Amino acid sequence: MTGTATKPRTDEMAALRQTIEEQRRTIDALVVAAERRTTGEPDSAALATWQRNLTLQRRLIERTERIRNAEQLLRAVIDSIDAGLCILDGDGRIVDTNQVWGTMLDRVHGDRGASSFFELAEGAADGLGELTRAAETDVRHVLENQSSRLTATHQVMTAGGPRWWRMRVDPVRGHGAARAVLTLTDETTAVRTQEELRQATREASQLAVVARLMEDSVVIADADGRIEWVNDAFTRLSGYTRTEATGRLRAELLGADTLPDFDLSAVPVGGSMLLPEFESRTKDGRSCWMRVVLYRTIDDQGVVRLMAVERDITKRYNAEQAQQAAKNRAEALAGELSVEKAVLTGVISTVPHLIYWKDRDGRYVGHNTAFLATRGLPAGSDLTGRTENEIAVPDDLAGLLTDLEARVRDTGEPVVDHHATVTGPDHTVRTVLMSVLPQPAGDGRVGGVIGIGADVTRISALERQLNQANRLEAIGQLAAGIAHEINTPIQFVSDNTRFVEQSFTQLLSVVTQLREPIADLDPDLDLDFLVGEVPTALAESLEGLSRVSQIVRAMKDFSHPGHGRGDVDINRAVESTTQVARNEWKYHAELTLDLGSDVGLVPCYEGELKQVILNLIVNAAHSIEAATPQRGGGLGHITVRTARTSDEVRIVVADDGIGMDQPTQQRIFDPFFTTKEVGKGTGQGLSMAYATIVQKHGGAIHVESRPGAGATFTLSIPTRTKDGVPATA
Repeated sequence: MTGTATKPRTDEMAALRQTIEEQRRTIDALVVAAERRTTGEPDSAALATWQRNLTLQRRLIERTERIRNAEQLLRAVIDSIDAGLCILDGDGRIVDTNQVWGTMLDRVHGDRGASSFFELAEGAADGLGELTRAAETDVRHVLENQSSRLTATHQVMTAGGPRWWRMRVDPVRGHGAARAVLTLTDETTAVRTQEELRQATREASQLAVVARLMEDSVVIADADGRIEWVNDAFTRLSGYTRTEATGRLRAELLGADTLPDFDLSAVPVGGSMLLPEFESRTKDGRSCWMRVVLYRTIDDQGVVRLMAVERDITKRYNAEQAQQAAKNRAEALAGELSVEKAVLTGVISTVPHLIYWKDRDGRYVGHNTAFLATRGLPAGSDLTGRTENEIAVPDDLAGLLTDLEARVRDTGEPVVDHHATVTGPDHTVRTVLMSVLPQPAGDGRVGGVIGIGADVTRISALERQLNQANRLEAIGQLAAGIAHEINTPIQFVSDNTRFVEQSFTQLLSVVTQLREPIADLDPDLDLDFLVGEVPTALAESLEGLSRVSQIVRAMKDFSHPGHGRGDVDINRAVESTTQVARNEWKYHAELTLDLGSDVGLVPCYEGELKQVILNLIVNAAHSIEAATPQRGGGLGHITVRTARTSDEVRIVVADDGIGMDQPTQQRIFDPFFTTKEVGKGTGQGLSMAYATIVQKHGGAIHVESRPGAGATFTLSIPTRTKDGVPATA
């Protein structure tokens, strides 16, 4: 609330003061003339009354700032008196008139074209003539520097009826050619004007009381922003007393490093400006958000003053920030749910297994295309709202579903992986693996059921690898569900931890500045330890959450193969991966790279291939670590080799760890199977490796191992994609 003013040169200041003094004398003369015509008193009595009122008014202005507002209202009322003004030169010629003067002459058919007052008086008739001729003597006295008197009120006939007018003559000195001013007033509204003045005075007094007692702080300052007066609310808000604040710049008491930019010169006199909301500090250092409206006023003496109405909006600001944060979180969650819903809908529509769900009454709520195909129904059929009996499909599955659903509704427990052989509408015998899950209702009962089934007819014709592949597929769906359920809470925890980290950084700067007061409050508090360790702990938490997110994404990739297959430099991928895994193997083994120079580029998914190699190297390091007691100490050895044949590239990872027996080798690619202790292994590494190499790349993964003799994993990746396009060597 500061401004700058340019000091004019001495001669310019002197000229300005002279002009202001001349204008003030003229205005005083006009006001005296208006007052005399309004009160209807004789000349001397009116002058004495006006002088007493003016003296009282000036004393009141000196004693209290509040009376200034009342005086401004009074002056505004006087300036708006319905009176005509006419300025004469030394010969009685009309120099200038106001609009009311001409309007009043028109109402009584006066001569607006008269060049002098005497010409006007000579041509005037009826009431106007009497009035002007009565004032003619006073005009001559004033022009001859003699005293004037208050003329009597005269009745004039206007187009709107009879009115009572009065004319007063007052001298004008030191203002060019002007020597006298005539004030023509309509006394009909005098009583009303006096009542309005009294009401305005009462309102001004009431406004002064309001300003003193209002909850918003009010600050009145000079043009430079130095405080002249504050109300009680300012003291409560800022902590500064009126004595402490008076004479100081308002900006000095805000306690803020930066203030909102604003151009004070852009605020017109009598106008206002709403400043941008900003943060300040009270006398005791408390943070406070403020809303400030700045007003620029000017008093009767031409002195510019600033008035600011300040409001403490800290509670509202904090509430808005919290609301915005909650809104952002809700929008983010809604976006995630929308994406996940779209993905889930697409997945359900394209899943080859039959999926359906029903309500409590056994009516279909939804189903996928595979369900219709299995039941022999046309694609696009809608079973919504219909029961099993109403669709009347002649197959064995109808009875099976009815029995399984009845069991789930009676027990409230799911039926999972129920094997059954059914005959379809085309008389084809199929073996299905059916699961029926309950949907809980709010009353604790089963609200509906969800059915998931797979045609596993071909499973009986496949050997162990096909059985293993089907188990991976079924459990992969479970992994996708787990990844889906983990993803949202992990996002919440990550966002909240990141928020705590950012907020603590801001809080840290404040705490550092308040180190001494905090030490005085709690001498045993190790502030340096907290300052040093808490950011590290938060950073490590974020790193851990990032790693969990990576695992979740990997589980999703395992269930839902991604895109992005391209030519990859295998040797470079192996080298970078061994560097990433260095921290895992460097304490337990030496690693040797034997990379074929002709391997070149291979079409594959680079990120997932690197993850497979990383898992194999980490497993090798853990196996060597477990074999340390048998080896008698020392480092083990890991060898990574690459080689290219005519139609594939092989990546071999060998170690001299503890090895595996045959039963273990048959299960190592099962999801969640691990030989490591709880908390060290997830059982996902090799299952993901199998899905990546075999299912996504169309390659193969083999293992050779004996207990105590280490293990050798061989990855075989085709050099051609399914469309037969070879990669550049």
